[in-house]
Amino acid sequence: MTAPLLALRDVVKHFPAGRAGWFARPATVHAVNGVSLEVGRGETVAVVGESGCGKTTLARLAVSLYAPDAGRVSIDGTDVTGLGAHALKPYRRRVQMIFQDPYGSLNPRLPVSAILAEPLVIHGLGARAERRRRVEEAAQAVALQAGQLDRYPHEFSGGQRQRIAIARALIARPELLVADEPLSALDVSIQVAILDLFRALKRDFGIALLFISHDLAVVDLIADRIAVMYLGHIVETAARADLFRAPAHPYTRALIAAVPAMGHGKRARGGPKSALKGDVPDPIKPPPGCPFHPRCPRAEDLCRRVAPMLDPVAGAGAGHRAACHFRDEVAAMGAP
Repeated sequence: MTAPLLALRDVVKHFPAGRAGWFARPATVHAVNGVSLEVGRGETVAVVGESGCGKTTLARLAVSLYAPDAGRVSIDGTDVTGLGAHALKPYRRRVQMIFQDPYGSLNPRLPVSAILAEPLVIHGLGARAERRRRVEEAAQAVALQAGQLDRYPHEFSGGQRQRIAIARALIARPELLVADEPLSALDVSIQVAILDLFRALKRDFGIALLFISHDLAVVDLIADRIAVMYLGHIVETAARADLFRAPAHPYTRALIAAVPAMGHGKRARGGPKSALKGDVPDPIKPPPGCPFHPRCPRAEDLCRRVAPMLDPVAGAGAGHRAACHFRDEVAAMGAP
């Protein structure tokens, strides 16, 4: 079988959080806890969940901005975990990241032409004339005009800055883009344009996409597969249509129920009874057993004692898995 373009195997990432008191032990934030995820060539995989669930940490692990504390990261079957900067350099061309804040990720002292050319300079790609041509091609691919290339980031709107960030990620001709909440800082009308751009890039260049988002309505428009993340764990993964048709985890059902229905006077799909109660538990002191049990309407004593495995859902589509002791019963309820 062909190896996936990107594979994360049981990756773990914890961060020190200081001490609660003078004599207390150092605290640890459990950001990512044993997550496995694959992205195939030309595939769009979305990771969704509430703020603080570990999505951004997972994205940074995928592009080797963070080294995992355990587990491994592979690109096209090659284990790149723990590689130094020099050995990792060829793989950075193949996997590029688009950050959540486009303005914060662009050098304010450089014009757009220099920002876009920088990856070519770092990787030693092309002479001066070739680099200029590729800069213009990348700008054209994201609907930026040639006359805008000599302007600086502060002279652009938020949507235009995000297009610049996408062009910079594209210019090294990667095989995979990792987009971390690329729409969250943009107006709704601009979000639609950026989503259309991602779809065009996938169609025209065959680029794979790992798309990080908290918005299931957006994910429904772009993803081939969806992984739902909660408190550092993936609790459900499935093809997009399967997930929306028969979610098998109570957390996924709650997220889908919270998606607003379009149209005057319409309410969210599940109404107020489907709203999640309480807050996400403290990642410094995650609960025992199932991480979702403090907020789950179906939780039983088993859930408080035993963490469920991410296992197949009976009668569901291929690859539909959920980490819930009652996944088959939940899936049988259908869409919320």
